[in-house]
Amino acid sequence: MNLEREITKLNAIVEEVLDVTDINVKEKTAQQVLGRMVVCNILMDNGLTPAVLAKYYVKHRTNFYHYRRKHNDYIEFPNMYPEYLELYAKVENDYLVRAKDTAMLSKLQRLEVVDEINKTIDDLKERKLEVLQTI
Repeated sequence: MNLEREITKLNAIVEEVLDVTDINVKEKTAQQVLGRMVVCNILMDNGLTPAVLAKYYVKHRTNFYHYRRKHNDYIEFPNMYPEYLELYAKVENDYLVRAKDTAMLSKLQRLEVVDEINKTIDDLKERKLEVLQTI
């Protein structure tokens, strides 16, 4: 299992519930932004950073800080946006039910570290080849 696959699973659940084609697009329809916000807040609740989400969604990391701030507002003032809270709870519950391993969300942070290690290894291999070519 890898981080991208788990993010894709969450995206698919949100897309199914909201009946949208894709939440990982440049467009900014209200439903797509809502879906992306729900998925990202679930992921951030479980240790992913805005920087990692920015890489996956190809958006600036400040978007994810904004999602987080709004999420905290909606939690603090539930009457502000009850539809968001209902969607958040439904998606989180559906993901846990569908996941083979119900502890998967706690693994997301470890998967992030593994992805970073793999990237570092690839960078080191490239650097090694560059140095070898100069010998």
